[in-house]
Amino acid sequence: MSNFIKLFSKHEKKIIISLILYAIYCSIVIGVSWDEKYYQIIGKLNLDYLLSFGIIDEGFFSKYRYSTFYWSIASLIGQIAPQKFSVEIYHLINTFFGLLTIVGLYHVVKKLFNKKIAKISSILLFFTPFFFGHLAINNKDIILSFSHIWIIYYVLKYSIDELNFKTRFIILIKLSTLSALGTGIQLLFLGSLLPIFLIYFINLIFFRKRNFKLIIFDILIYLSLFYIILLLFWVDAHENIFTQPLVFFIKLFSEPVGWPFNLVNGKYFSSVDIPFNYLLINYIYKLPEFILFLYLLSFPIIILNFKKLKKEIRNFNIIFFCILTLLVYPNIILSLISFPVYDGVRLFMWSVPYLVIIPSITTFLILKNKNFFINFILMLLFIFHLINFIKITPFHYTYLNILSGPKDMRYKKFENDYWSTSLKELIYSSDLRESKVNFHTCGVNPEIVKNYMKNKYKRSEFTRLNNAEYIIMTNRTLFSKKENKISNCFDEYSSDNVHQVVRNGIILSAIKRLNNE
Repeated sequence: MSNFIKLFSKHEKKIIISLILYAIYCSIVIGVSWDEKYYQIIGKLNLDYLLSFGIIDEGFFSKYRYSTFYWSIASLIGQIAPQKFSVEIYHLINTFFGLLTIVGLYHVVKKLFNKKIAKISSILLFFTPFFFGHLAINNKDIILSFSHIWIIYYVLKYSIDELNFKTRFIILIKLSTLSALGTGIQLLFLGSLLPIFLIYFINLIFFRKRNFKLIIFDILIYLSLFYIILLLFWVDAHENIFTQPLVFFIKLFSEPVGWPFNLVNGKYFSSVDIPFNYLLINYIYKLPEFILFLYLLSFPIIILNFKKLKKEIRNFNIIFFCILTLLVYPNIILSLISFPVYDGVRLFMWSVPYLVIIPSITTFLILKNKNFFINFILMLLFIFHLINFIKITPFHYTYLNILSGPKDMRYKKFENDYWSTSLKELIYSSDLRESKVNFHTCGVNPEIVKNYMKNKYKRSEFTRLNNAEYIIMTNRTLFSKKENKISNCFDEYSSDNVHQVVRNGIILSAIKRLNNE
């Protein structure tokens, strides 16, 4: 990170440090996400097993399916700090990897284009709400983004630079480690790597005339190292390192897990039967207005400047095609493979950094051509977004742009705080005056609520719905098998809010009084 900061001017360094401090602040004040604690526990259990060199009985573990590479490492770091700050430490560790993802994007874009476009892309990614909002709390998908972007960087380095055997071997170690890190989080991560290796395999053989035997040799080294590192942390695969990984892959498709329903632009869908334009809809309503504006301008501006770009940037047309491939590829995955998709674009977070590359090229060309009118509009849109970005602190992933309609009705369009990170603020800032608080939950992890309530109200108790005085909720999607009805928590319980968390006019979570008479 320090080497990255050194690349910038004194004025730019001050801005970068300010942004890092802002990210740190957000990571400390935000609450615990839905299954964050669950993966921390898994990491701790697997770390104990690994540090005991298998002395702890493997049967102690459930079949988690995951390699736990990242979670075990995070657990090791997290144990250094006092237990009462464990949440904040884990958030800071995750934020660090999230910021390194931005650094990785900078280096990839710089290698492909130039330093100016690289700087712009870093800024745009930082201020993309559904990316920034996940930095601290998403100990799965942010790590996939980190792994993916740095894999691309080292694949670029391997295919473009002239390398000796030592440097080549070091790159292969890094690629293997990053691939194991990502696959340990999500087995389907391997599928996201396919276009990267396919494009550059073709590039090496047909355009760079690299020795075919040498490429095959390096691929075998990469695959061997990758498998060894992956299995090292994959406790549940130790039972049989040859067959068990295959078993987990089969289970992944035969026993899909995840939230069963989605709220997408005001309509409910099964998570395994989402509309073909699912990602596009999410991008249209959740990307900042200034990035959407840049996309509108992108293709006419890039086409008009295509000849200049080809002269200034080597193989620009091929690179541009590769970027478009990376943007389209998630939709190809969705059309070919049936697995649960929910929580907006969260499961495709690895593809989000590539969303800002084309707008970055466009911004570069706009600034270069010095068109006052377009520059002025772009500046206004950026300032408008910056104000909203600050207003929604620290729940940036709940952001919806102006196209999503009236603020008080946006809960009917998308699930906002689907990971219920606003519960911390909701409960700690509430003032329920009962001597004993009986409560129930809707659309949130009850264990997180119980913990916050015990800290705030010593005499609080989680009870059955018909015995509860209060219900604590976000606008998560609900499905009633009995009534065969899909709704959300806000509509299901329509009484007035006793207390609520609001950001930029949008209610994220609420406490409602129940009438159980």
